[in-house]
Amino acid sequence: MKEKILIAIDSSDSSSKVLAYGINLAGKLDAEVKVVHVIEPYSKRSTILNQLNPAMVKQTNELYELAGQELMEAAKKQTAAAKVPVHYETLVGNAAQQILTAAKKSEASMILIGSRGMNAVAEFILGSVSSKVAMYAEIPVLIVK
Repeated sequence: MKEKILIAIDSSDSSSKVLAYGINLAGKLDAEVKVVHVIEPYSKRSTILNQLNPAMVKQTNELYELAGQELMEAAKKQTAAAKVPVHYETLVGNAAQQILTAAKKSEASMILIGSRGMNAVAEFILGSVSSKVAMYAEIPVLIVK
């Protein structure tokens, strides 16, 4: 059975590095790659946006979707010369949960993720996605700095 590596990317500066590292590793292991990006939508329950009207929430979510599409297009360009199969998927929901679910569904043997995607204050309060993925994953997680 061919090895499968799941690479989680976001809009942080480190995502390009994570993607390059993952493609390089996959080439050495002759592994398939699945690149995932998770859009975390705002909802009526989102604390920060409770004071915004539904139209503003919808507009914000549409902007996140557009940014996600642009991110995946950039990832496709970056991996165009890859010598291994690369698949792409954009998911919606809680980032850590979606990454873990995608890894399980795709039968990944490893997850690659960047060390930080949010600002330091938010990370301190909420915990980082990479920390949550590393804590709950049933497979090895490589956190790329």
